[in-house]
Amino acid sequence: MHVMAMVAVVMSAGPVEPKAGTYIFEGGAGELVLGKGRFEINVVGANAHVCQVGGVWKGATGVANEEGEKCELTFVVTGDSIAVTSVGGETCRSYCGARASFDGKYLTPPKGCTRTELKKTRATFKKLYDAKKFAEAVTTLTPLVTTCEPVVDRFERFWIRNDLAIAQHHAGDDAACLVTLEPLAEYRDAPPGEPVGYEPSFADEFGKIAKATRTNAQRCGFVWKK
Repeated sequence: MHVMAMVAVVMSAGPVEPKAGTYIFEGGAGELVLGKGRFEINVVGANAHVCQVGGVWKGATGVANEEGEKCELTFVVTGDSIAVTSVGGETCRSYCGARASFDGKYLTPPKGCTRTELKKTRATFKKLYDAKKFAEAVTTLTPLVTTCEPVVDRFERFWIRNDLAIAQHHAGDDAACLVTLEPLAEYRDAPPGEPVGYEPSFADEFGKIAKATRTNAQRCGFVWKK
């Protein structure tokens, strides 16, 4: 085939159409569901603000049109992820709270990282932990940190790290415990009783996470610098 003809064929192919399925918003705070001709996006942003948008999709384009509020989206496939971009300006913003946005990357969950698989793994971990089989418990939960974190909601992610850390402590590996908790340093180091997280809607949850992280870090030998 002539070179120019080959170029024309490539250009005419257009954007890659994503595969139907469920994709997780990077960071775990939402999902994109591509069904048969329809899509749904649900995202939880800062301070419990949300985005909820759904409509029809075909090829690499989605269109929502609720009560005349038309919002067009593009779906750009890169490997196992889909980048969603709104092209409807302020109309698309009407589908979201002030501190939420659905624009961003949606990921195919790695093996073992779907919500169902996460729930099953955490249940297995608890059984092992309760049976004082701490080394096995650590081995069971570790992949949720090393592999699944990009698609796990932040609060569940924080609790998983605390669960893993205390299991590592009981397994005799305090050094690993402290490494596991290090990404939660903001909560570990927050003075008791003071607000942490700066999102009033989640104040109680942040407070519980901070308390657990401080306690577990102390058990693992962490010393606060004065």
